[in-house]
Amino acid sequence: MKKLASVCLLSMLFASACSPHKSTNNKPIELKPAEVAPFVDKPTRYAREVQAAIQRKLFIEDDYRGKTCDINIKMSKDGKVYDLQGNGYPPLCEAAIKAIKNADIPAPYDDETYQQFKQTVLSFQPV
Repeated sequence: MKKLASVCLLSMLFASACSPHKSTNNKPIELKPAEVAPFVDKPTRYAREVQAAIQRKLFIEDDYRGKTCDINIKMSKDGKVYDLQGNGYPPLCEAAIKAIKNADIPAPYDDETYQQFKQTVLSFQPV
């Protein structure tokens, strides 16, 4: 159940992260690290940090809009992603995989957080 919750949480975060912007040039999305209220649970806070790290490296092309890509990832306890498999619109999957590989993903806070995120699916759905 926890694994399903983390997959759903990450899917919602990445779907909302791929919102439209007016820029048509090929520049990374610039985001400031979100300030997180202390009452937010660890999995949610960690998911936001992972999302922000990947978004800083993700380039959204106009032709990705309305397309989807799910990336199955496996990560080590230090936050390093060691296995990536994409399923969906190939150009979007390539961009997402490149962003994940180049992102500075932080290590999970503790073993409980790691267990929820060590193998998960990241869904990319630019709108």
